[in-house]
Amino acid sequence: MITAQDIENKVFKKAKIGGYDINDVEEFLEKLIIDYEQLTKDNTELSDKCENLQESVRYYKTLEQGIEQTISNAKEQADKIKEVALQEATNLKASQEISFQNKIAEYEGKIREKELQLEEIKKQMQIYKIKVQSMLEAQLKILNEDEE
Repeated sequence: MITAQDIENKVFKKAKIGGYDINDVEEFLEKLIIDYEQLTKDNTELSDKCENLQESVRYYKTLEQGIEQTISNAKEQADKIKEVALQEATNLKASQEISFQNKIAEYEGKIREKELQLEEIKKQMQIYKIKVQSMLEAQLKILNEDEE
């Protein structure tokens, strides 16, 4: 690649006939050098900007990958939490159902116990009634005997 320095240092051979005006050539070369230096400077700046932009793109791609990984991890955690919550709810429901069934069985047992006690009291009442009746009959018999 030709540099501005190459243009500035370029020496042209002088032609004997039909040559160019040296002042015009030098003036043109000076303008060309200035423009070429500006283009080189602009090119360098653009290359730096391009490199900076590429660096930014790499940074944002890395950041994007990190965010995607974070989102993926968050989804996995949410799924695990949901699964655990559903399992706990199922266990709690089963536990409550078992507890409810145990309470029913307990109350049914108490009812049977009270029914047996009631039957026992009815039997005792029947026995008491028979005894009282026997006693009364014996007393009536005694009273009847005294009257005769």
